[in-house]
Amino acid sequence: MKDRTRHTINDYYQLSQYHMKLAYIMRKHHKFKTSLFLCHSALIAMIRAMYIYENKSRPDSEISLIELLLLLHTDYNPGLEIMVFVGKLNYIVHETESLEALKEKEMDRLMEKTEEILTELCSRMANGTSTER
Repeated sequence: MKDRTRHTINDYYQLSQYHMKLAYIMRKHHKFKTSLFLCHSALIAMIRAMYIYENKSRPDSEISLIELLLLLHTDYNPGLEIMVFVGKLNYIVHETESLEALKEKEMDRLMEKTEEILTELCSRMANGTSTER
């Protein structure tokens, strides 16, 4: 893998980590809406890193659901649960009414699940098993 590609992947990884740190800070200040947007941004950054890892190039635009499914769901790494969570989080972030009704415990569960998925995606790249078939 080229150094430039490796650096770009690392930059997206770092970005996802910074977003999560900020999400936890906002959560402490009861800014659930901001925290949720930051969780969503962290997932998007990690998905972009994984896309670059797999395809050795940046995505031209937003990653489509089909590309996301091909990226996350393989024989060795079932990713339907991740797909459902990303879709759910995407819906919540873009649905203002859902954000207004978000409670503390729900926010904690969403943040915990986001961390789990970030860890799983990172380990897939580290182990080189993201799209093995």
